Amino acid sequence: MINLIPPAYGQAIRIGRTNTRLMRWLLSVTAAAAGLIVIVGVGWLYLNHQNSKLTKDISSVQQQLDAQNLGEVQKQAQTINSNVKVINQVLNREIRFSNLIQEIGSVLPNGSVLNSLTLSKVDGAVDLSTGTRDYTAASQIAVNLSDPKNNIFEKVDIVNITCDASPTSTYACNANYKALFSKTTKNRFLNAATGGQ
Repeated sequence: MINLIPPAYGQAIRIGRTNTRLMRWLLSVTAAAAGLIVIVGVGWLYLNHQNSKLTKDISSVQQQLDAQNLGEVQKQAQTINSNVKVINQVLNREIRFSNLIQEIGSVLPNGSVLNSLTLSKVDGAVDLSTGTRDYTAASQIAVNLSDPKNNIFEKVDIVNITCDASPTSTYACNANYKALFSKTTKNRFLNAATGGQ
C-alpha cells in the first residue's frame, strides 16, 4: 500500500490520536481522584458522626451511673466484702465460745454476771459487758480478767462503768471492758483445729 498522505498531515493525525488517549487517561485519573476525595470525605463524616454518637452515649451512661450512685454502691460492696472475709476467717476456725465463756465466768467475782461478749476481730480484742452490784465488783472484774494466773486476757481496759441510783434489778451497775487475748488463749480458743475439743 502506498501512503499518499503528506507526512505533516500523517504526523498531525498521530498527534491527535495520542492527545485523545492522553485526554482519556487524564479524565480517568481526575474521576478516580474525585472518587477518592468523595470516599475519604464520606468516611471522615461517618467517623465524625460515630465519634459524636459514642461521646453522647458515654455521657448518657455516666449520668445514669451517677444517678444510680455507683460510688456508694462500690463502697458498700467493699464493706460487705471485708465483712465476709472476717466471717470466713471465723468460720474456718473452730472458735469454742462455750469454753471461753466458762473460763470468763469462773473468774468473775460474786455479785457480777456476764451480759455480752463481742469478738471485735478474729485475732484481736473482745468487748465484754457485765452487770455488777457495785463499783467494787466492776473494777474487780478487770483485775481478775487481766490476772496472768487466769491466763485468759493479756490486757483489760475499763471502757465505762455506770450505776443506777434506783436499780430495778439486782445488778445496779453496768460495766464495759475491752480485753486483748493472751497468746495462749488464742491457741486454746481461736486456733483450735476443726474437730478438736
